Amino acid sequence: MKTLRSVYNLLERVDYFAATLAVTLLGGIAGGEGSELRLGIAILSNLLLYSFAVVYQKIETAPSVAFERKELQQNPIASGEISLNFASTLSGIMVLLCLALASLLGTLNINLSFVGIFLAIALSHHNLKLGNSALMHLGKHQSLLSVIFGLSGFLATAQKLNSEAILLAIFLLTLGFLFAAWTTEKTTRPLSRPLLIILVVFASGAAYVLFVIFEIIPHWALSLIVLLSVIIAFIKHRFNPHQQSMPKIVYDSLVIATTFSLTISYLVQVFL
Repeated sequence: MKTLRSVYNLLERVDYFAATLAVTLLGGIAGGEGSELRLGIAILSNLLLYSFAVVYQKIETAPSVAFERKELQQNPIASGEISLNFASTLSGIMVLLCLALASLLGTLNINLSFVGIFLAIALSHHNLKLGNSALMHLGKHQSLLSVIFGLSGFLATAQKLNSEAILLAIFLLTLGFLFAAWTTEKTTRPLSRPLLIILVVFASGAAYVLFVIFEIIPHWALSLIVLLSVIIAFIKHRFNPHQQSMPKIVYDSLVIATTFSLTISYLVQVFL
C-alpha cells in the first residue's frame, strides 16, 4: 500500500485526468460519430502519454528538488519513497503501452504519440530546458500536448484529417497559451499585449466556426459548460482553504465543467 501511495503521488494524484478526458472527448465529438471503443482507446493512450510526461519530469527534476524542502514532498523520487530505477521502468512501460494502444488506431495516431513522447522529453530534459518557459510548464495540461490529445480523439472517430481538425488544433493551441499566460506570474510577462490580442482573435475565430457554424457541440452542452464553470468557480472561491489564485480557480472549474458536459453530450449522442 505504501508503494501504491507513492506511485499515486508520483503521478500527481492523476489530477490531469479531467483535462485529458475533456480534450480527447472534444476531439472525438468534433470528428463525428464513430466507434466508442476507438475513442476509449485514444483516451487511455493519452492518459498514459501524459502520465509518462509527469513521471519523466519527476525523474529529471529529482536531483535539484532533493535540496528544496518545499517541493520535496511533491517528488517521491527525490524524497526516496520511490527508486530511480522503479520510476524509469514505470515510465518505459507507460511509453510501450501508449504506443501499443495508439497503433490500434492507425498510423496517424501512433505518429501523434511519438510526437507527444518526444515533446514530453524535450519539455523536461535537463539539457534542453524547454519547460522553463512560463508558457511551456508541464502543468495539468500543457498547450502543445493538448493539441496532440485533441487530434488523437478526432482521428479516433473521423479517422482522417480535415478542416475541422485544423480549426480544433488552432483553438486548443491558442486557448492553451492564453490560459498559460493568464495563470503565470505577472512578473514573467511571457507574452506581449499585441500577441495576446492575436491569440484571442484566433481562439475566438476558431471557436466561432467550430461551435456556432459547424455546431460540433450542442448548444445546451455549451450552456451547461458555462453554467457549471460559474457555479464551480464561485464555490471554489467561496470555500478556498488553500487561497488559490482566481485564474487557477477559473481554469480548474472550466476543466471540470467541460469534462462533465462533454461526457453527457457524448453519451446522449451514443444512446439517442
